[in-house]
Amino acid sequence: MVDLTIELSDDVYERLVAVAASGGIEPEHFVRQIIAVGVGVNTSSKDDPFSSVLLRNRPEDLLSLAEAGPVFVRDVEHGDFVLITDERYEQGSSST
Repeated sequence: MVDLTIELSDDVYERLVAVAASGGIEPEHFVRQIIAVGVGVNTSSKDDPFSSVLLRNRPEDLLSLAEAGPVFVRDVEHGDFVLITDERYEQGSSST
């Protein structure tokens, strides 16, 4: 993995830490997820899902990623979820 250093103001850093904490994740992990979603890369998996903080703050981006494939999301209070398109859902439910 490539290291990246970003200079942040104290206000931005404090807000980032607070938002990450609300999702039960480390700020560094949250920033990696923000960047991945921002450039349209779905890095989520069953083992390493996106935080539900991203779903609350950037729902359009995660829904857009779901057009290409399942998006795994973890909510610390409610468990794990998978976002998929209606079409993919219909394909899955018609095959059972």
